[in-house]
Amino acid sequence: MHANENKLASAATGSLPVQLQAPVRQWLERLQEQHDLAELPGEHIESLLRLVACSEFGAAVVLRDWSWFAANVSSFREQTDLEAEFEISSLAEDIEGLKSDLRRFRNRSMLRILWREIFGLARLDETLQQLSLLADLALDAATRCAERTLMPRYGSVRDVDGKRVPLVTLGMGKLGGRELNFSSDIDLIFLFTHDGETDGARSISAQEYFGRLTRKIVALIGEVTVDGFVFRIDTRLRPFGESGPPVVSFAALESYLLQHGRGWERYAYVKARIVGSQPSEAVVDELLNGLIKPFVYRRYLDYGVFESLREMHAMIAAEVTRRELTDNIKLGPGGIREAEFIVQSFQLVRGGNDTALQGRELQKILPRLVSRRGLSAASAARLLDAYRFLRRLENFIQAIRDQQTHDLPQGSADRERLCLAMNYAGWTALLQDLAKHRATISQEFGHVAVPVDGDDTPLRERFQRAWESAWDEPQWLELLTREGCSDAAPLASLVVAFANAPATEQIDAIAAKRLSRFMPSLLCEVLRSSEPLTALTRVLDVVAHVLRRSAYLALLNENPAAMRRLVDLCARSRYVADQIARQPALLDELLDPQLYSSAVSKSDLEEELRARTSAIARGDSEARMDSIV
Repeated sequence: MHANENKLASAATGSLPVQLQAPVRQWLERLQEQHDLAELPGEHIESLLRLVACSEFGAAVVLRDWSWFAANVSSFREQTDLEAEFEISSLAEDIEGLKSDLRRFRNRSMLRILWREIFGLARLDETLQQLSLLADLALDAATRCAERTLMPRYGSVRDVDGKRVPLVTLGMGKLGGRELNFSSDIDLIFLFTHDGETDGARSISAQEYFGRLTRKIVALIGEVTVDGFVFRIDTRLRPFGESGPPVVSFAALESYLLQHGRGWERYAYVKARIVGSQPSEAVVDELLNGLIKPFVYRRYLDYGVFESLREMHAMIAAEVTRRELTDNIKLGPGGIREAEFIVQSFQLVRGGNDTALQGRELQKILPRLVSRRGLSAASAARLLDAYRFLRRLENFIQAIRDQQTHDLPQGSADRERLCLAMNYAGWTALLQDLAKHRATISQEFGHVAVPVDGDDTPLRERFQRAWESAWDEPQWLELLTREGCSDAAPLASLVVAFANAPATEQIDAIAAKRLSRFMPSLLCEVLRSSEPLTALTRVLDVVAHVLRRSAYLALLNENPAAMRRLVDLCARSRYVADQIARQPALLDELLDPQLYSSAVSKSDLEEELRARTSAIARGDSEARMDSIV
């Protein structure tokens, strides 16, 4: 090491936190044994030692790839065009050679991304997108190589018309949303468009061929070698999970989603994106717009999903308590998962009706949730700040040793590393800001999909038991009379007639569960009305029209205020009750207390009409009609 570089290195090391000085000096000694620090431009020495102090992974990559680093570090000031650097034609064509090339490229790219993040040269958006693009490029190269190795023996898969059948890789989670963190695994679902057989020397089914192909891809990307790994791969989100086949056809996916798709899977598919090798536009459209979009986004306001969201909400809260996840910034209270839950909950409920909410990237969708029925502008801004803080912190935690962890470090040295990377004077100051951001997320999380049981008085409980026990008319009469209802006899007759009506008896299990929760709340509300018989008669007429679309019952179950307004309106006006029965989408308007209580002018209506139709193509008359009902 030359005297000048030695002096610069000593000064830079001395300016680091005391606990990190010894590890950095040890690293410098190793570097001196293997390389010449003079190869590095002097202005980068201080920055290099800060990187080494923050990340053992970064330090190891620099040491292993010193010549490349010294020659390229000056270019780290500018964002790299990964696609331009990643030339598939220059990669090795054999499996082992490609494994080495992919891992070397990955480590170099990760080092550059980390450098830019530590020194404030990149926004969080750039970091997440570059990490996701790196995964896309690696998957594309691995797919091409795997296909090339299978070609001599099996050829390509052809459908009944002789057309080539491609592999389609669906990226889920943070990869799908272009939001990968520093040491994330990638969630993949492998698909193929049609059944068929290969046209090579040995003919095998599409299922067998794509099974072989995907195993090679997983090995190329996920296998740990002397050069490390590219990305860990998780395929458990595929249909039927680990018990299902490793790759499925579009037809099998469609069948699964229609017959077995659950609420949490709709939540997961919000971020689904085709990654790696890209198929034709027709295939993309068939998968994303033909299969996935209708499964995720319902054309009507989907309050039925609240039941699934509430269950997920409760599971998240229970897991935090059970596993004591206080130090986990992803899964713990006020963590990244809760922030994602807030945004994706709004997307599932309203995304079918408001296409602006149909997207994969949280940072783009969150500001669009600002509305009278969504988040306030202040809440959205605080949530976005909190999310960005946690994601940067998550990246630096993982960059310490390239490990997929979300826990705050317990060791003092690693805490110093985080403070240095995040530009904090000390651990206490960092924890104070972390607590503030987590409190912001926890507060909003508590407002989303919270269990709503309505009026939980003993009266409601008695109505619940009566409905679930299928009481006859005399029993209902006795109960209603005991509660002092003047119209007890006709009300009892009406309830029993509705319970025994063919339309009621033929509903599915989900609708029956929603109706069982709805009826006791309705009866409690009806008894508060000045016209209980009129109110119940008209509300049950509305209910009869929506039983087969029981998401509307879920809407009312989740919104006691909307239930009260419905009962009140039906008691006052047969015309309004008839209109709601004919157009159940009007029930959504009951959620807006301003529309219910304030005078509305002609100009107000014209402005709302323009807002609803502005984003709809002129020729799409059906969509325009849907938007105004």
